Amino acid sequence: MENVFVALEGKSRGYYLAVAALAVLTLAGCTCFGISYVAGHQVFGSSNVIPWGLPIVLAIYLIGLSAGSLILSSLTYVFGREEYKPIARVAVFLAVVLIFGAMISIAVDLGRPEKFWRLFMFFYLNNMTSMFAINGVLYGGYFVISIVYFAFIMASKKSVIKVMGIVAVCWAVLVHMGTGAIFGFVAAREAWVSPIKPFEFLAAALTSGVALLIVVSVLTLKLTGRDIKKEIVRSLGRMLVVFIVILFLLILVDKLTHLYVPHREATLFMLGGRFSWIFWVLQIGLVVVAPLAILVHPRLGRNVRAVIVASVLVVVGIFFERYYLVIPGAAYPQHYYPGKVEGVYGAIGYFPLGLPEIGLSIGIFALLGLVFIVGLRYLDALPPKPPKPIEEQKEAEEPPEGPAEEPAELPAESASAEAE
Repeated sequence: MENVFVALEGKSRGYYLAVAALAVLTLAGCTCFGISYVAGHQVFGSSNVIPWGLPIVLAIYLIGLSAGSLILSSLTYVFGREEYKPIARVAVFLAVVLIFGAMISIAVDLGRPEKFWRLFMFFYLNNMTSMFAINGVLYGGYFVISIVYFAFIMASKKSVIKVMGIVAVCWAVLVHMGTGAIFGFVAAREAWVSPIKPFEFLAAALTSGVALLIVVSVLTLKLTGRDIKKEIVRSLGRMLVVFIVILFLLILVDKLTHLYVPHREATLFMLGGRFSWIFWVLQIGLVVVAPLAILVHPRLGRNVRAVIVASVLVVVGIFFERYYLVIPGAAYPQHYYPGKVEGVYGAIGYFPLGLPEIGLSIGIFALLGLVFIVGLRYLDALPPKPPKPIEEQKEAEEPPEGPAEEPAELPAESASAEAE
C-alpha cells in the first residue's frame, strides 16, 4: 500500500520558538549583509591574496549537501527501494532548500547581488569557455530541475517521477563534479589543480549528503512525534562507511599526486604549514577517523545515537574540508615569474574572520532552517504519526475517574410506596 504523507501540525510552543529564533538569526544575517553591501567586501577577510571567503565556502558546501541529498532520494523514486520511502520526500525537499541557500551565498559574494542575472546571460555576457560560466548553466538548471522533480513527487505523478528522477540525479552528479572542476582546472593554484578534484567533490557530496539526511530525518521525525525504523538509520550508516572510504582514497591519491610532481611546495604547506591542523584534525579526524571508529564498531555501529553522532561529525568535518580548500588553498603565494615571487604575492596569505562575515554565514544557515521547518508545515512531506494504542484511545474517550457518587436518599413516602 502506498505511504500517506502529511504536513507538520506546527502548533506547539516549541515550533513557534524555533521559528522565532531562526527569524531573529536571519534578520541578524540580513543586517550583516547590509553592512557588507554598503561598506564593501573589505569587511570580510578576503583580499587580493585570498580572494574568496566564507560565502564561497558556504556555496560549495551547500551545493554538495544538496546534490548528495537528491541523489539519495533516487533510492526510492528511481531504484524502487521502498524501505527508504518515509524519508524520500524530506530528502528531495532538503535538496531544494540547500541549493536555494547555495544560490544566495553566490549572490551575496558578488557584492552587488542585483547584477545576479548577468551570470545567466549565456553566450552574451559570459565567456562560455570558463568553468564559472559552465557551472552557471549547471547550477541554474539544477535549481529548476530539482523544483520540478519535487513538484511531480508532491503531485504523485508516478508516470514521470522515475524519468524526472533519473534526469535530476544525473544533473546533480554533473553539478558537483563541475564544482570540483572549478578548483581542479585552475592551473595557477598548485594546491588546487588536479583531474581528481571532480570525483573527490562528488564523493564528498555523497558522504555529507548521507550524513545530513540521517541527522535531519531522525531529528525531524523524533521532534514531531513520529517513529523512524532503526534499520533505515543502520542501513544509511553502512552506506556512509562506504562513501567515507571512497572519499579517503580519493583524498589520498590527490595528495600523493601533488607530492609526486616537482612543484610540491604548496602541497607541503597545506600538509605541514600554519593551516595544516585543519586538514589533520577537522577533515581527516572528523570525516574519516572518528566516524569510521564508531560506524565499524560491532556495537556502536548498530546504535542509532552513535550513528547520529558519527553523521554530525561528518557534516561538520566536510564544512571544514571546504574551508580548508578555499582559504588555506589560496593562501600559498603564486609564482608569476620562474624562480622568484613579486610583490604582495610573496607572503603567505592571512584571513581574518570578521563579525559581518560570520554573522552573514549564520544568517544564511538560519534562513535555510526557517524555510525548511515552515515548508514542512505546508507540504505533505512527512509520514503520518503512528496510531495510538487501543488502551490509550479508550482512556482518552472515557471520562476521568472521580469519587463514586452515593445514590440520593429517597423520601420516606417514596420508599414505602416502592416497598408496597
